[in-house]
Amino acid sequence: MTAGDAAAAVTFAHLTDPGRVRARNEDALGAFEPDDPSLLRRRGRLFVVADGMGGHARGDVASRLAVDVVRAAYYHDDGLPDDLARALGLSVERANEVLYDENDGSAEHPRMGTTLTALAVRDHEAFVAHVGDSRAYLIRGRAIHRLTEDHSLVSELVKNGLLTAMEAEHHPSAHVIVRAVGLARALPVELYGPLPLFDGDTLVLCTDGLSRLVRPAEIRRVAGGRVPRRACERLVSLANRRGGPDNITLQVIRIGHGHDPVAGVAHAIGSLVGAVRRWRS
Repeated sequence: MTAGDAAAAVTFAHLTDPGRVRARNEDALGAFEPDDPSLLRRRGRLFVVADGMGGHARGDVASRLAVDVVRAAYYHDDGLPDDLARALGLSVERANEVLYDENDGSAEHPRMGTTLTALAVRDHEAFVAHVGDSRAYLIRGRAIHRLTEDHSLVSELVKNGLLTAMEAEHHPSAHVIVRAVGLARALPVELYGPLPLFDGDTLVLCTDGLSRLVRPAEIRRVAGGRVPRRACERLVSLANRRGGPDNITLQVIRIGHGHDPVAGVAHAIGSLVGAVRRWRS
């Protein structure tokens, strides 16, 4: 899919897959662009991935509900500030309130929760709100940068010098997260941005069903060198070929027309026509 305005063109694709082991997909995603041009100029486009917690009841409900609440709050809550990072963070906090209130905490209905990583792209700037161990990456040229930190037990152990990064990858508690939407009334939300974007930049959002099996360098090669739709298909295929023990969800968002032959040709033709018109005038 391609969306464009005077400031920036955005091409994106997404894919979710249950993997090879789990019968139910508890991940959710959303890609949103408001029809109202003024709202689009003010809030930009919104991309979200969420991973319902498999050890809790109704993980699929939690992830879907969280995505829906974030979208509704971000675009339609008039009380949110103009600052996009703060608006994203407050939208995630609103999702936390809704999920927390949906939980009764009884033994019959354990609390449902979800990770959530939300990305807003407006013009040539990106803003991220993040909770849990889903991830956001920025690919620029031959480099990939992880924009988010995992809110996980092993990440805390690495930060405290009790584990190496290599040990953390294969640790038996690698799946344990220490922060999630819906599990506590108060939720610290990690915020990033504004992050300047340039034509050719690629942003990737993914759940841990991808990031645990496909290394950042591989994500860079695949997502940075293919059109977004084919990149999504290739990355999901890689994760499944390596066992696919978890649900796999990702979004690939490209700024400008880089690596998209159709969009690139259209952009080149448009530029040429504009140049000819200016020359004739």
